[in-house]
Amino acid sequence: MPPYPRAATMAKTNSAEIWRGASRIDGAPIVCIASGLKTSANRKTGAMVQSYILRRDVDPMAALKSGGDVSICGGCIHRPGSATGSGYSDRSCYVNVGQGPLSVWRAWERGNVPAVSLDAVPGLVAGRMVRLGTYGDPAAVPLAVWDSYTANSKGWTGYTHQSRNRKLRDVLKYCQVSADTPDDAAAARRAGLGSFRVLRAGERPLDFETICPASEEAGRVATCETCGICRGVDGANVAIAAHGIGAPVKIDRRRPIDFSTWRT
Repeated sequence: MPPYPRAATMAKTNSAEIWRGASRIDGAPIVCIASGLKTSANRKTGAMVQSYILRRDVDPMAALKSGGDVSICGGCIHRPGSATGSGYSDRSCYVNVGQGPLSVWRAWERGNVPAVSLDAVPGLVAGRMVRLGTYGDPAAVPLAVWDSYTANSKGWTGYTHQSRNRKLRDVLKYCQVSADTPDDAAAARRAGLGSFRVLRAGERPLDFETICPASEEAGRVATCETCGICRGVDGANVAIAAHGIGAPVKIDRRRPIDFSTWRT
């Protein structure tokens, strides 16, 4: 990790590297960058501090084309179905990697994103709503990072597609289960876990699911910053219509997630 910056430097920066190390998913070199420390504007999320989980050795577009995004996205069904090295196909993720993630990575690669110690992170985001994994799955990063990131925050939102991996389930402390089917959402509810499900065209939410208050279909009565119901283990069961560049979404045909031993 580079030398920690002086306080005067941090007073001016909008982004900071808060951790780097080996991905918990496959051991590849990754980095976690907090962005929006000074200014942040997003119609849906509001002025939250964002966080990007990225490969350190290749830019995020190259990672998509090579399949290297598995290091930060793991078993998510919305990853590309195929990657050739020069391109990819069959991707249903709503994140436009060529915009925010690529911009953040390029700034970091140029050395324009100072690194801070984990002890300094609570002070950087004190009193702010924070988002775990604006791009990348929070489960790829050690839980200690999120402990620090959320310690002095006003609250947080987070989502994980790694609930099938029992070694990574500690992240459910902070993250909603990304439910890809009604059965997954029901399994999460039975386990007392928050979930977030993207509805396919014409699909209706289940009786216990809440339509995302920040969505168009709910009339945008809140932003993620003011809502805060997607907070992991004690979060709500939330649904939203397919949106963004990833719509329509893929269907996960695997068995429902088994949460019988999730706490271990």
